Amino acid sequence: MAGTTDFVGVRVFSDLTSTVAKIDTRDSTVIGMACPAPNADVTAFPIDTLVRISTDDAVQVAKLGAGIVLDAINQIASEGIVTDIAFIRTQHSVLTDPAAKLAEEANAIVGSAALKTGVWALLDAKAQLGLEPGVIIAPGYTSQRTGDAANAVATAMSNVASKIVDCLAIVDATVTSREAAVLYAADFKTRLNVVACYPQVIVNLGAGNVTRPMSPHVAAAMIRRDKETGGPYKAFWNRPLRGVLAPSVPVSYIDGEITSDANFLNQAGVATIIEGNLLWAPFTTATDPTVIAWRSIKRIRTRRAAEKAVMRPLRQYLSEDITPHMVSLIYRSLDQFLADLVTLKALIAYELLWSSSMNPATILEAGALRVKMRFAETPDLVDLQIYSEPQPEAFDILQAAIAASLSQLGLSNVRVTA
Repeated sequence: MAGTTDFVGVRVFSDLTSTVAKIDTRDSTVIGMACPAPNADVTAFPIDTLVRISTDDAVQVAKLGAGIVLDAINQIASEGIVTDIAFIRTQHSVLTDPAAKLAEEANAIVGSAALKTGVWALLDAKAQLGLEPGVIIAPGYTSQRTGDAANAVATAMSNVASKIVDCLAIVDATVTSREAAVLYAADFKTRLNVVACYPQVIVNLGAGNVTRPMSPHVAAAMIRRDKETGGPYKAFWNRPLRGVLAPSVPVSYIDGEITSDANFLNQAGVATIIEGNLLWAPFTTATDPTVIAWRSIKRIRTRRAAEKAVMRPLRQYLSEDITPHMVSLIYRSLDQFLADLVTLKALIAYELLWSSSMNPATILEAGALRVKMRFAETPDLVDLQIYSEPQPEAFDILQAAIAASLSQLGLSNVRVTA
């Protein structure tokens, strides 16, 4: 019996698809932002509608009107980058009581996970705008704690970031004191994708020095580093924030002193600024013993970037017959991708495992295939320890050198003895 429909003659079945899937990660991170913009043009920025904002489109940006969103975009641009932003304008409040107004606007940003309103709308940014956020901010709405409860906006941002996978929520911690900032970060001690910032920053947006949230600058610093290196694999801290004039309150730092403000904050999972505008931010808020091994921003970004990168390209193998050849193609694709990451020094080493126990006949019969990737990310240097001690034997070397030097003088009245 023929494997195809019977035919008399010659037919060609052309398949020009690539056999080995090419896997790439983002070359630059995109910012997602959810905030009210009460003075924005309602045509250009409708409520609860995703809009792409280009930071170098002055006409479009001007339509935002005065307010925290325009300030945030100015802060981002002041870091020397041009980027696109997936923006969702949420409902502003007309209440006059500041606390009630803040609460109502925060609730609008939190939105509904089921209806994809508020920050949850960013999950549709790729489908609607062609942009998928790699970092989410909501400046002005993440620093507050109500009673002993975690900030609802920051919590929602973290949950959305988890759905996107290779995404961070950069939030502003409570600004009243360093202890309050640490208490804030503790609300997110088991989260691997939250970067909490303290304190606020002093900036000049064209009308004198003002105090603003730090998160837009940190997000922009991440993007600038991604653009410099062509991917999300390098640490972006220990570099100046170019648009920041100073922190809103001093943050002490003394080389080698573990009791300084900066080290106190970092070890509690809080990003900060030292020496005027130097970003000091190696860790996320992940301080719980169950996750602290993954608190490095560089390591978790590399891990999540690699995990996310393989998903879409390997779709091309779905619906294909499970054969040894097809499985070999999957392994070749993954091997090429991970080998590139080793070349880029994003990974130290890797291996791909085929496990018969993970792929029993029942699993294969059901159309499933299980591939295990094992790899280790290259860590960023955080704690450089230099040990100093005396070397008394060096004087023996000096003594011998002096004796040799005098012996070479060739003077009859200079004699070297033991």
